Amino acid sequence: MNYDAALHQKTDKAGWGMVVRNWQGKVLGAWAVPNTSCSNPKLEEAIALRIAMLVAKQQGWRRMEFEIDCMQVVNGINREEDDVIISTVASNIRKLKSNFGECCFTFIRRINNFVSHTLAKMAINLKGSAEWKDDFPV
Repeated sequence: MNYDAALHQKTDKAGWGMVVRNWQGKVLGAWAVPNTSCSNPKLEEAIALRIAMLVAKQQGWRRMEFEIDCMQVVNGINREEDDVIISTVASNIRKLKSNFGECCFTFIRRINNFVSHTLAKMAINLKGSAEWKDDFPV
């Protein structure tokens, strides 16, 4: 699952975007989730990961690779090096990890994460969450 956060400081809003593919690359679903306030970019990225994990858990997926373009969050989760800014969310993420048979967190470059980033930017202007299963917006 690729996920990302986008922030709009002027309006104090954030958005989280997620897209999940199976092992063959087929898109299984996409989500755009708005947040009515925005905080530190690194914290928003960590929150986006937590939301992505909750979506995966809700869908009943047991083998997950979460890909993100924020190296600081990946390192913080994988090395259990809690940054004060994300420590509470990181602790929650580690607990959520036990819900999956297999679960890993991988850094990818922004250019490879453009779909979830586009969904995150779209989410900033939404009134409520959006989910796509068959017909995708990007």
